[in-house]
Amino acid sequence: MKISYLEKIRNEIVNSAVRPFFMITALLAVSVSLMAAKGEDAAHFMVGAMNSKPITGEPYELDGNRIVFTNWYFIRPGNLLWLNEVGEYINTVEEGDENPVYGPWDSQMDRPSSPYGIEIKTQPAERVGPILKPKYPWEEGYVILKTVLKDGEKYKAWGKSLRGSSCYFESKDGMSWERPILGQKEFNGSRENNLLKPGLEGTVFIDPNAPSEERYKSIRGPRIKVEEFQSFVDRYPDKWETRAVRGPWQKPEKIRALAGAVSPDGIHWKHLDELFTVEHSDGMETGYYDKHLKKYVIYTRTWMVGNRSPRWSGDPQTMTWMGENHGSGRRVIGRMESDFFGGFPVSEPTIVPVPGETSPSEVFYTSIYTTIPGAPDHHLMFPTIWDTRDDTSSIGLWTSHDGKLWNRIPGPPILETAEFGQWDGGCIFSFPNLIELPNGDFALPYKGYNLPHKYPRGTMTLSSGYAVWPKGRIVALEAEDIGGFATVGIIPPGRTLRINALTKRAGGIRVEIAKIDDSVIAGRSFEECDIVQGDQFWKTVTWNGESDLGYEDGEGVVIRFSMDRAKLFGIEFQ
Repeated sequence: MKISYLEKIRNEIVNSAVRPFFMITALLAVSVSLMAAKGEDAAHFMVGAMNSKPITGEPYELDGNRIVFTNWYFIRPGNLLWLNEVGEYINTVEEGDENPVYGPWDSQMDRPSSPYGIEIKTQPAERVGPILKPKYPWEEGYVILKTVLKDGEKYKAWGKSLRGSSCYFESKDGMSWERPILGQKEFNGSRENNLLKPGLEGTVFIDPNAPSEERYKSIRGPRIKVEEFQSFVDRYPDKWETRAVRGPWQKPEKIRALAGAVSPDGIHWKHLDELFTVEHSDGMETGYYDKHLKKYVIYTRTWMVGNRSPRWSGDPQTMTWMGENHGSGRRVIGRMESDFFGGFPVSEPTIVPVPGETSPSEVFYTSIYTTIPGAPDHHLMFPTIWDTRDDTSSIGLWTSHDGKLWNRIPGPPILETAEFGQWDGGCIFSFPNLIELPNGDFALPYKGYNLPHKYPRGTMTLSSGYAVWPKGRIVALEAEDIGGFATVGIIPPGRTLRINALTKRAGGIRVEIAKIDDSVIAGRSFEECDIVQGDQFWKTVTWNGESDLGYEDGEGVVIRFSMDRAKLFGIEFQ
């Protein structure tokens, strides 16, 4: 069979045992050779451009040592090949080529690495709480945690008390919280307390890119006065929106803005002088520094609402997008980014309620961004979903591989309001961050009320709790019967592989390690894998008793899974 020159090159690449290296070097060599005909400057430009810009493709580099399959990002979609009677690749033969014509049954299908029989599902959390109870006079009424994170070996939290406002906590285990004496703010004539001054209104994150004096950052949503609003608009006409104003324009009831604060230790805070934007984000904004984008990212609690018709005959200064008994505005999650911690544009919607994921009466009430412990490149969002039809609330789970493109993880809400009469039997609202407890459980802080969100609040109580996933089993990649898949190529951050899994008695999981070109590494095949069965929490995978993955340093690998009635909650490297 006669084939073209390009097809010969393609076959050499496909059949090469060093496919990725061959493809990159061949393409680079051809490109540079072609440019050399036009001059050495073009060739130098090509090499320089490739050195300065990341090259897309396998193998991937992990930011942590874990993969939790919250979406398809780390799973190869596979390929489909049509082969002739002697096993040669014959896909998409064009009409007019000198290749033979194949009838409808003359070729056979091959599906290398194509996933099958698997699905991803959220796993409901267990509720634990209240985890913090009033202990001191400034905590009378309530005391809650608004941000929890792990910094080294210590858990830290920032919260709010009814009488003392902002406060700081520390813990060795994430459950029992101490109140360090800070000596910052006086309460009833004494500074022997854990109260913060200035107060910390918003959430906190640790910035790995910042100098030590600004390692901790906070995002807050202050209300501002008309004079401050007018001054900001004069200086930054593109950094505000009309939804920031609630009430008549002649005498607004509220004007919302976004701002920041920085701290060297999470205790001594300095509010930034300049506002970020003037927009309506009324609570629980979250943020982080994205090392891949080299930008600061903030998620807001914003609104999706259209523009008013210029032909409307009503008072142009009347606010009509929100009303006591009606409103066109739908609460959504917004996103903004900037090269530095400031200079942000007005946020744009990034996660919105859509049919099939929410009902038309459900809106997003919090923009709680976090990542998976041990996997900082796994972006998660835990919005509280409030239903305007019956005043109920629940917490959902969305995922993203880049913090921009989001999708809901299939499955039930991760937490719903408790039975009426319990401390969180009225409504619940999520807080950051998802943390790993010393025993391997995952926990997400939330606050719970004993009454529904819009119920008259004279007898309302408020407490903090955790949504807890025992053994960190927050999302499952499940094969209800027989299934299988292969990861994308990665550079392993360790020489052994551990898996968190649960299988039926008659089921099991086997693992195979291959090179990027799909050739199996010697001694690491499915047949040689010691089967994983039952309830296995970070079990080391072995092949005939050997645990080393068998790859050469700097070599990318593809990890294949054969699953039988099994749930896979994550993998990690050591």
